[in-house]
Amino acid sequence: MIWMYTVTGANEILARDVASLEEVETLRREADLVWMDFVEPDNKELKLFAGLVKEDKILEDLQTQRIFQQPERVDDFILFSIPYTVFEERLEKHPIYLFVKERTLLTVRGRDSSKLVKRAMKTFRNCIGRVSGGNISLSFIVGRLFHEITNGNLDVVMALRESIDKLEQKALANPADRSISRSVFQLKREISTLERILWSQRELMLSIREGLALEIETTDEIRETLDHAISNISRELSLIDSHSNALESILSLQDLGLIHRVERNLIYLTLIALVVSVLLILLEIDIISLLSR
Repeated sequence: MIWMYTVTGANEILARDVASLEEVETLRREADLVWMDFVEPDNKELKLFAGLVKEDKILEDLQTQRIFQQPERVDDFILFSIPYTVFEERLEKHPIYLFVKERTLLTVRGRDSSKLVKRAMKTFRNCIGRVSGGNISLSFIVGRLFHEITNGNLDVVMALRESIDKLEQKALANPADRSISRSVFQLKREISTLERILWSQRELMLSIREGLALEIETTDEIRETLDHAISNISRELSLIDSHSNALESILSLQDLGLIHRVERNLIYLTLIALVVSVLLILLEIDIISLLSR
């Protein structure tokens, strides 16, 4: 599905679905600003997308969901890839691709990110006509998308905390459960992956905020939005550190439980050895008594 949002000089947003490159080009000529949102595009829609960016090679990267650590140039567009994460039983990465060129923004994504895109669009509608003297820019939309993605990642951080809490309760109830260690190391891998994603997003937003991405206009509004998003990531990274410490505590608890189990077994063995020794002594006394008669 392709949704096309256009903004005219009257700061009016028009939304429609489009199906051909000719229709897109006509609408682009009439609009001051264009945002095209490709949601799980099929082969026909990807062909239309390739016609816009004038490069077929990028299609393979989109289909394999490649993550670009740095902005990439694709024809006249600048590409930013931002992983949106979801955590249920496993951490899943769903990249959102942003192609920015002058007054045109193209986004390519899956349906998992629909809620955050809708929230960004709602803010876009509410703020149009009230930003930068009435002229809203693509940079504003890009900043809001970053903001919504960082909020979504916070949900993942909290979901990981809930999983750790459940694992702690399980470890307290039965420290000898070997499945707990496997779960701990699985969560440690998930946390490590999320940490790398957050650091990458933070560095990308810092470069945009500092004006290193020339295609993104860094107005006061954009800098404020990015500052808030960067602050969110810093808080999320701090929470992740506490998650790692909690997982280490679970492993320590298991080690302590194992030590107690070994100590208990040693006590049992000592008692058994003592009983056997007493029996042997008593048996020996009986034998000596019989021989002395």
